[in-house]
Amino acid sequence: MTIHKFFRLCSLTVASLFWASCGTDSNLQFPIAGATNPDSSADAGEGRFSSASSETESSASVEPESSSSQIEPSSSAEFSESSSSTIVPPTGSSDTPASSSSSVSSSSTIPTYVLARDSSVTCETFGVAVPICSKDYDCNDLTNFLKQKQSVSEKLLTFWEKELESCGAIQLQNAALYGIGPCASTRIKHKMKCSNDSTYEDFRIDEKLAYTSEKEYNEAKGIVPDDLVESCPQEDFALFPDILADVQKELYKKIVDELMIDSSLTEVQIKYLENLLDRENKTLKVGLAPYYLENRPVERSNLNYMAENWFDGYIAKTKTCEDGTPEITERYKQKYDAILAECMEIIRNNVKTAVAGE
Repeated sequence: MTIHKFFRLCSLTVASLFWASCGTDSNLQFPIAGATNPDSSADAGEGRFSSASSETESSASVEPESSSSQIEPSSSAEFSESSSSTIVPPTGSSDTPASSSSSVSSSSTIPTYVLARDSSVTCETFGVAVPICSKDYDCNDLTNFLKQKQSVSEKLLTFWEKELESCGAIQLQNAALYGIGPCASTRIKHKMKCSNDSTYEDFRIDEKLAYTSEKEYNEAKGIVPDDLVESCPQEDFALFPDILADVQKELYKKIVDELMIDSSLTEVQIKYLENLLDRENKTLKVGLAPYYLENRPVERSNLNYMAENWFDGYIAKTKTCEDGTPEITERYKQKYDAILAECMEIIRNNVKTAVAGE
């Protein structure tokens, strides 16, 4: 019995080793077959993706669509243009970059208008990004309006003058100096470009007709404002420091006269007044005196907090009417008088302070 059991055990052991060796050889056949034919795309695909035929089919079906959407060297150019400060004008405008003209989709059409006063001229509108805190018209727009001789309502003329006085001219200089924008966000301002190589900003659209200005539209429609006036072209647009420079010449005369006739001035008071004077040029020594007694750029002066009559824009100094002789505008006179009075008050207070400091 013991010998039979031993013989049976040996037989089972040999059989199990035989089947084990056969199983090992069959498992090794897969990697060997893949390795002997590395260039076979079919075998490589089966070796990597056990059941990926559906994924392969789906990716193949997506491929034509994605490739067709990449016709877009022009699309990328258009994107780079639109992300800049100027929105790309419609096709046909001379301002349109050449690379962006091919990016217009055939499914979208840009509205084209006919100039009301000349039907042979076609026009398109386009947008320009401007700071969101800015007003409807910038400094250049408003000075261009006021430079023209035109029939305009007195209300609109006054509106342009007021807007120009606060158009942010010095704020924009400060932004340019330090490379920062006055506003974080922008909005789109529309302009009109026409085939006669002209660009219009104060335009009006009425169905398919384009009018180059509010005035032209009103005339075509028979709209006559009640307070219509003939404007005199304005020029010599002055900033606050420009008016102050004129004021300083008047201050020089007043201070010199005061020194000559007022014998009650103390030595300290006389010294303060003399330090203000530039006797050679008959004005004050410092550009922003008497607000500041040392030189500093106006955009860094904080005069908007110190000066009651500060304004951040332009005021036209002169206008020329029918007789052709330039005359000082009423708005300039008023601002000049107000700044002069303010400066005189500052000097008087400083003279009193000089007495107290003795």
